[in-house]
Amino acid sequence: MSVKSNDLRKLALDTYKNSSLEFEGVSGNDAMRNAIKDAMGGEELSYYTYEAHKTELFQIIATAVDAVMPTLLTDQFSNLADIRNVSLNDKPLFQVSDPRILRVGHVAAGNQDLRRQTITGKNFTIETDWYGMAVYAEFEQFMAGEIDWTDLVNRITQGFAIFLEEKIGTALNKAYSALNTPYKVDVDGSLDGILNLVELVQVHSGKKAAIYGTKFGLGKLAKLADASGNMKDEMNKIGYLGTISGVPVYEIPQAVNSKDEFAIDDKTLLVLPEGEKIVGVVIEGDTIVNEPDRMDRNDMQLGFKTLEKLGVEVLQMKVFGVATLK
Repeated sequence: MSVKSNDLRKLALDTYKNSSLEFEGVSGNDAMRNAIKDAMGGEELSYYTYEAHKTELFQIIATAVDAVMPTLLTDQFSNLADIRNVSLNDKPLFQVSDPRILRVGHVAAGNQDLRRQTITGKNFTIETDWYGMAVYAEFEQFMAGEIDWTDLVNRITQGFAIFLEEKIGTALNKAYSALNTPYKVDVDGSLDGILNLVELVQVHSGKKAAIYGTKFGLGKLAKLADASGNMKDEMNKIGYLGTISGVPVYEIPQAVNSKDEFAIDDKTLLVLPEGEKIVGVVIEGDTIVNEPDRMDRNDMQLGFKTLEKLGVEVLQMKVFGVATLK
């Protein structure tokens, strides 16, 4: 069975969403395995067919990762990040309108002088850099068809998603430290502080505000609401309350960094205008998959590197607040 590029993208995306999917009468993983067999020239797998056709294999992996990555990131960060998937060397503009409310001034009789206020926003670009990961498999595993290629693609994309989440956490932490009072409050034993912050953000943005945090942080916040009845049932189901005092609440997925530390502080809650994207994420160009240098290896392991050009930044001029749980 031959799988064209568009079909391969659809296959990768569909199997990411549904691991038990069948594609033309076979499982998604078998369909991916068949596509790789076709890339090997339809011949029996051997060291020489691999060496002759490994570029085609790498292209299949790259195409599959390109298909899954934007969807996975959007699924995880849709409430928080504006994600742009652009061509190589394309620098997308993130347009941010001026959030300040226009103020009315006193005009003296016979004098119409007023301080002018800008109504324009700003445009931002985000710098990108190359990042990558390297994986390998034993030659015998490859020859025996034991590699779950669909799972491998999903694990690669999950790895990049976790890495981006760590970068988002780092960017947010820097943005927190630049905030001034009254946009930073401590929450200790009462909801008053964060509800006042919600109101402040709503007034200055002209939009309804929402609270964002990790599951653990939102769970701690919910305990201050003294949940009972249906609220308690909701707590048991999802670990937090979807609404607190009329304010919508959204979960930010947690991740761990290379030191096995949480990427996002569980004690920090964000207050944003609902639907506002405070973070910009750029995926620039196609995924590149190639082979590491094998000159210094004498084993039979088959490996490859996956490279992505990525950028993350908190967008300036956005109105937001931070509440710290004590």
